Amino acid sequence: MKVFRTRARDLDFRLIFVALMILFSIVRSQETGGTQLRAIDSVADTLNVALQDAILFGLENNPTVTIQRLTPQVVTTAVQQARAEFDPLLSVTGQRSESKSLRRLGTLRTPFDLRDKRFDYSVQLAETLPTGTTITAGVGMTGSVSNLYTSQYAGGFDLTITQSLLRGFGTKANLAALRRARLDVDISDFELKGIAESVVADIEKSYWDLYLSREEMTIQKKSLELAEQQLEESLERVAVGKLPSLELAAVDAEVAARKSALIDAQSQHEQARLRFLYLMNPVSETFWSTYIFPTDQPFIPKDSLDAVSVHDSLGLLYRPDLRQAELEMEKGDLEVARTKNGLLPQLDLFITLGRTSYSETFDKNAYPSMSSPFYEVAAGLNFALPVPNRQAAAQVARARVSHEQQELAVDNMVKMVQWDIRSAYAEITRARQQIEATHVTRELQEKRLQAELEKFRVGKSINYLVLLAQRDYTASQLDETRAMVAYLYALIDLYVAEGTLLERRGVKSFEN
Repeated sequence: MKVFRTRARDLDFRLIFVALMILFSIVRSQETGGTQLRAIDSVADTLNVALQDAILFGLENNPTVTIQRLTPQVVTTAVQQARAEFDPLLSVTGQRSESKSLRRLGTLRTPFDLRDKRFDYSVQLAETLPTGTTITAGVGMTGSVSNLYTSQYAGGFDLTITQSLLRGFGTKANLAALRRARLDVDISDFELKGIAESVVADIEKSYWDLYLSREEMTIQKKSLELAEQQLEESLERVAVGKLPSLELAAVDAEVAARKSALIDAQSQHEQARLRFLYLMNPVSETFWSTYIFPTDQPFIPKDSLDAVSVHDSLGLLYRPDLRQAELEMEKGDLEVARTKNGLLPQLDLFITLGRTSYSETFDKNAYPSMSSPFYEVAAGLNFALPVPNRQAAAQVARARVSHEQQELAVDNMVKMVQWDIRSAYAEITRARQQIEATHVTRELQEKRLQAELEKFRVGKSINYLVLLAQRDYTASQLDETRAMVAYLYALIDLYVAEGTLLERRGVKSFEN
């Protein structure tokens, strides 16, 4: 009887222990559920977002893109400024004067007052041409009236043409500044495109980060449920004496570890949500509390990969930073041409033609007339040369060295573009293979887990092996999801490396 009472008392203690463990598990499950509810309740609204909508919205509202959009407009003013060098210059001059002075004539001792009135009006139009030609045309009229001399009025036309024969001759040197300014506009356009591509890449990666973190949170939640289910089964087996109570420690520790992993997954999802909202540039404080649900699923595009040589050619054609470097080299060519022209001496040929009309009265005979018999013809040369012209020589030397640097930079940039493309191509190949490998691994780990659970239920396995199988199955699920997202990351990197991301996403507002 004593033995029976002792066994009954041990059984009572065991039942009490099992009941406490079950109650403790239920309380902790409720705490975990409360944590998840609080995390969901902390956001106000749910917004379903497609990837293409996110890209367009982000580009429209991203502050970096908005700021950079103004740069081409600023640089365009430099083109207008350079073009102003060849704008016609209109000059209008008008002058009237009147004087009274004391004069003596010959041997007369008595002085007399000399009154004199004069006027001078002229209009002149001058223009410099890109050929190094300056054309100046003018028309004017003068008059002089005094109480001593005969009044005289004159009107005339004049035309002067000056042509640079050495320094300043030809469009290559004279249009260098204008062409450089236009190249600066193209450079700013490519710079804007590069920034826009970077923003689009960030938005896409943030979008898939948000998707991945949500999937990881779901997987970790299911993993916790599996561990809690295993704990309940273990408690039941302990209650009926089929499992020693010491086995509960490992299961309980695993439940705690998976709760910790779930908390981390929830935090990562929240960080991904906030980063995505930042890239969307929220317009109000309430926007930060919006829960974003990505509606697109990871997929493998049918036209994602061509031969690496095809991507190479696209990179050499579309890569924005390479195009900028090539345009900088073109600017260097223009600078070399401009400075080489400065080594030449100045030799200008000028021709002046004019006709003048004269009259003693202010009438139509004094007006400028091409039929006037009075004319002026002049021609000549102007020559100038600084000796030993060190300034021009230094400018040429500097321009040539700078151009050589730019050529080397372009060559290096070409190799870097090819390296970036091949590196991204290799990563895509690896990620593509990993998708299939992780899919097979996940299926096998799922079968292994089911087998281990069946063995445990018939008493041929232990908690440690079941928990290990659960852990491996969870890891395989995470690896499969991450492999798909990693493939999309690599694809984005390839399109950025070749400079075609905007074109492939249908964004045309940044095309040069």
